[in-house]
Amino acid sequence: MNLPLAAKFVILLALASTAYGGSSDGAAQVTSEAAERSKLVGVWKGFTVEGKGENPDRGPVKLEITITEKTMHGIQIQDDKRIDHGEGQFTLDLSADPFQLDAAQSLQGGRKRAYIGIYQLDGDVLKWCVSPQKVRPTTFETKKGQFLLILKRERK
Repeated sequence: MNLPLAAKFVILLALASTAYGGSSDGAAQVTSEAAERSKLVGVWKGFTVEGKGENPDRGPVKLEITITEKTMHGIQIQDDKRIDHGEGQFTLDLSADPFQLDAAQSLQGGRKRAYIGIYQLDGDVLKWCVSPQKVRPTTFETKKGQFLLILKRERK
């Protein structure tokens, strides 16, 4: 099955290998970021959704993302097959509203592809909106130049 460009982008995003962000608030920022990272830890399943996520339980790309306090590991689920898309690091910027998650995928030859985004965590639902452009998304929706993932934490 040939994936549309949007689907390929989401897969690349899930492979985030490095990120940037920060604050000038020293130790308080470190503690706050550590607490936020621990909230993100888990296995998240969901989709790249259309629009503002009116149908969060379906979309063109089904994903499973495992997040640790320092890394993300993305898997695409297609026709009951699990396609491994690798693991990478990420960082958060909690000084922005909404919070930001910026990532870069490592490409062949040492090049990197940057993705900038915003995220919202509400209990066991993670909304993550990203763009490969130089303009950060300002709304949680899939539209030209940006993609919205809605993921639900898998409970054991």
